[in-house]
Amino acid sequence: MWDRGILKSNAKIALGGRYWAAFGVTLLAMVISGGYSWVTNRFTNTHRGVPWIPEFGAPANPINSGLVNLISLIGFLYFIFVGLPIVVGVARYFIRNHFGASDFNTMFSGFQYAYLRSIGAMLVTYIFVGLWYLLLIIPGIIKQLEYSMVPYLLADNPNIPGSRVREISRMMTNGEKGAIFVLGLSFIGWYLLGAICFGVGILFVNPYYEATMAELYIFLRDRAIQTNQLNPAELGLVPPAAPYPQNPPIL
Repeated sequence: MWDRGILKSNAKIALGGRYWAAFGVTLLAMVISGGYSWVTNRFTNTHRGVPWIPEFGAPANPINSGLVNLISLIGFLYFIFVGLPIVVGVARYFIRNHFGASDFNTMFSGFQYAYLRSIGAMLVTYIFVGLWYLLLIIPGIIKQLEYSMVPYLLADNPNIPGSRVREISRMMTNGEKGAIFVLGLSFIGWYLLGAICFGVGILFVNPYYEATMAELYIFLRDRAIQTNQLNPAELGLVPPAAPYPQNPPIL
């Protein structure tokens, strides 16, 4: 069993002397992943305020309505093809940061290695979690915790098929979801304190949170390997006994 205090302590050690680089990674990731979403929401909210024609109950300016839909579609595609690779890249950055200084450009590595395969695995995982949230909030939270290791597994080996990644994540988080949930809750105080500082303080908490989650993944991964539940070669941690299939299934 792991202890969240130890994970947080290890995260602080990993960030020692490298905090500002990690801060830059999380800040830039937030800007890249959330910036377009913010612009899209501002545009959508502005243009949804067009007057309606009482006689027909339709927008007075259908061109604006079509433009809003187009911008929303572009935003969704941006999330898939830009946002998701950034999530994997940031996970890879913090995993490597545990073992030593990680190159800043690692956050963009999701665009370099098995690009379509990793975003396919991430997208289907997000869809599964979203469908569970449509049922009830609690099942959605459980599924989100169950698949919380997916970005880190893809960071280790983006060539693993999505179905296998989710299977490994379920195995790694089996019996641990409650503890992982409490670990996330333990950062609420820090985020509330950051929010009091005009919200800017939240930015300074993000590296600490990301480093802690990377520490959790490394612990769960190593435990799964030590108990023979997971072959390190499958994650690319050692050379595989045989080459990976050239075209494994994406999803």
